Amino acid sequence: MITLVTGGSGFVGSHLVDGFLQAGHDVRCLVRLQSRPGWLEDKQVELVEGDCTRPDTLISAVQGVDIVVHAAGVTWTAKRSKYFHVNAVGTHNLLLACAEHAPALRRFLFISSQAAAGPAHNGRALTERDAPRPISPYGASKLLAESHVSAFAGRFPCIILRPSAVYGPRDRNFLPYVRMVKHGFLVELGTGQRVASLCHVQDVVACALNAADSQVPSGSVYFVADAEPYAWRDVEKGVCAALEVNPRRLTVPGWCVRVFGGLGQLYGLITDRPVRINTARAAELLEKRWICDVTKMTNELGFTSSMELTRGLQQLVRWYQEQYWL
Repeated sequence: MITLVTGGSGFVGSHLVDGFLQAGHDVRCLVRLQSRPGWLEDKQVELVEGDCTRPDTLISAVQGVDIVVHAAGVTWTAKRSKYFHVNAVGTHNLLLACAEHAPALRRFLFISSQAAAGPAHNGRALTERDAPRPISPYGASKLLAESHVSAFAGRFPCIILRPSAVYGPRDRNFLPYVRMVKHGFLVELGTGQRVASLCHVQDVVACALNAADSQVPSGSVYFVADAEPYAWRDVEKGVCAALEVNPRRLTVPGWCVRVFGGLGQLYGLITDRPVRINTARAAELLEKRWICDVTKMTNELGFTSSMELTRGLQQLVRWYQEQYWL
């Protein structure tokens, strides 16, 4: 079984590589020319130089593959157009390459995001039947990519997974928050209690393995998250316990978050550098209900997450410490 994984040097992608290797697959990874191997270093994988935005480089990558796991994408960039060029156009290019050069393809698995659906409507957890309402360029680009995958669902079996906020070892996005807690500060954005669906990266991988071997209808879409959402105070408690600290709480007003988002947006446009805070990110951070319903995942893929939040956060903090990131 030959499985192509795109984005294998990244956070989620590298764990997918590990999971498919452990399941006995021969794993092939698409890597950009002169890019660093990242988490792929010293792994028993076949590296193929290519880029999803360059269709001519995809032919050798997809030839002979049984499964494609498309996890590559841009999550941080200064230019809105780049989200769509990489995440949407790149996905379409890969789908075309599979249709033309991978006749034995058994499954195309697209790793999308809850951002493609947007926050919960009226406080109710989103289901796959709800109309998507992304509120960021990233989410909109992933939704457009989903539409490309759906358009090919009649040509070969496709599944779309929408993981919620993913955490776990190798995650750099959660690191600034943990560092702030370590230094004695709990930062609360805006007013009101935040509730979010979360999923440990090991559970995302386990769900992807189930999906790759499933017999569900082509084009099916699934949210991937823990069974129940978490109040953000529970996340705070878990991080504080793992770090053994008792930090001070600081509340940042919503208007202040939006100002910082605007300044970050301006800085990114001027310098053409990706920034951690911009107008779209500020809007996402101020949303109070990033929650999704995973009933469909449980019923159709036969999967339920197993990593308990406190244990997952302890594992993450311990990994940060072992890597000297804290």
